[in-house]
Amino acid sequence: MTANAQTINEEVTVIGAFEPTIPDADKMSLDPPDSETDVKLPEMTYSNQPSPMMVTLKPESISSVRLIGEPLKKLYNNYVKAGFGTYTTPFLDLYTSSLRSKEYALGLHIKHLSSSGKIEDYPNANNSLNLIDVYGQKFLDQHTLSANLGFCRNVVHHYGFLTSEFNETSFPNEYFYSNDDLKQRFARVYGSVGIKSNYSEKDKINHFADLKFKSISDLFNTRETSILLSGGADKQFEILDFTDHQQLGMTADLSFTGYKDSTLSQKSTLITLKPFISTSFNEYTFKAGLNINFKLDTVSKAYLFPFAEGQLRIIDDALIVHAGFTGDLSRQSFDELSDVNPFVQSVLPLEYTREKFTFYAGVRARAGSNIDLSATVRSSFVKNAAFFVNDYRQVPYNRFTLVHDDGKVIKGRVEAEYHTAEHIMLKAFLGFESWSLDTLIKADHTPVLTFGIDAMYQIQNKIVVRANVAARSKQYARVPGDSGEVTFNNIKGFADLSLGIEYRYTKVLSGFINFNNITNTRYFLFNNYPSYRFNLMGGVAYSF
Repeated sequence: MTANAQTINEEVTVIGAFEPTIPDADKMSLDPPDSETDVKLPEMTYSNQPSPMMVTLKPESISSVRLIGEPLKKLYNNYVKAGFGTYTTPFLDLYTSSLRSKEYALGLHIKHLSSSGKIEDYPNANNSLNLIDVYGQKFLDQHTLSANLGFCRNVVHHYGFLTSEFNETSFPNEYFYSNDDLKQRFARVYGSVGIKSNYSEKDKINHFADLKFKSISDLFNTRETSILLSGGADKQFEILDFTDHQQLGMTADLSFTGYKDSTLSQKSTLITLKPFISTSFNEYTFKAGLNINFKLDTVSKAYLFPFAEGQLRIIDDALIVHAGFTGDLSRQSFDELSDVNPFVQSVLPLEYTREKFTFYAGVRARAGSNIDLSATVRSSFVKNAAFFVNDYRQVPYNRFTLVHDDGKVIKGRVEAEYHTAEHIMLKAFLGFESWSLDTLIKADHTPVLTFGIDAMYQIQNKIVVRANVAARSKQYARVPGDSGEVTFNNIKGFADLSLGIEYRYTKVLSGFINFNNITNTRYFLFNNYPSYRFNLMGGVAYSF
């Protein structure tokens, strides 16, 4: 029997929105109870016990660098230069010295120069110069000792008058025509000893001390002897806060002078103390102090001059400016005056010159490695400034005395130099000096402008050519009139051109010839004292 299954086919259509739902379930809470939220950390204590770290430095060895430099030039113990020129002019210059040494240096200098040439229309103008000087240094670990001793003999003749104006007709007494009466001789003896520290440490007390002696005498019983004792010390300190350090120091001078001529005998002492403080920071340098002078003479008196100076390095070692003010007191010296003008009287009215206030400024510049420039200016109020004038109390008015006056002076100097190793050198300067005096009309024998050029050119280390120009503007010299009025001689300005040629036969032997006053001009350095016209000198130089 067969059974058949029943088959049902139905379709159900649902009309409506489907909203699925999840029934609620019991859940466990994971939040901790409130009592467990407060956590108390325990107090912690600790200590730090430092211990040094042992560090060792083991630098690697560096191989030495081989330096290639120029060898030291060979030095010679002796150098002699001798020649002969027109106007019967023999010349000798000798230098002898020790060679390179770290312990000492010794030297000797001997010089002779004389001339017996005739100057047309003027009496005997013979002159001579003899010099011998011995000097030495001893180098210690931290000090340097130095000493020197010398003698100089200078002979001139007072030829400053025209023989046609002072003759037998005008002046029957001919005593001033004698060579012995016109002759003047200055004998100078000088010497010094000194010590100077050369510490490399900045905290040391730097110091120096010098003792100098000078004595001069002439043919007319005038003698002047001076002894100068000077010293100083300075040290770095840290007193003020605006700079890293300051330098405190002081210099002191004790000058004693004994003077005697045919009319008087005089002794004078001048003491100078200069305490100072200086400092520097960055490009600035300052220095200030006091210049205290004690004059112990027929009348004793003290003078006080403050001083200060500042320096600014605008470009390091290439542009530097400085300025300051000061004052000073100095005694006029027969030695110094006769060195400037050897035709002075043996009896001079010597005074003390006082610079009551002086302002000065200057600048130094360098352009590259070949050009150097400098300029200075100085303005001073001076008391008892001295000027040379002809002494018209004694015929034939061929010697000079001094006149003094107070006033203001402005001085300046400009220099420029160009050089290239040893082959080219060119140097020029221009100076000026202008006086405004209280009583005197003009500053006698004081040119307003002076000018000079020095040039050298070397050709292949064999030929050396030198040229020189010395020039000055006009001067004035007073001439008293018969009725007492004062007139002035106009001493014309001049330019003296010289040329020298040297031929170096070997490194140690050379020959030279110098041409002086090439323009053959008769010019006057002092009133009524003309110079030689064109002259030349030739000779040899030898090192051994």
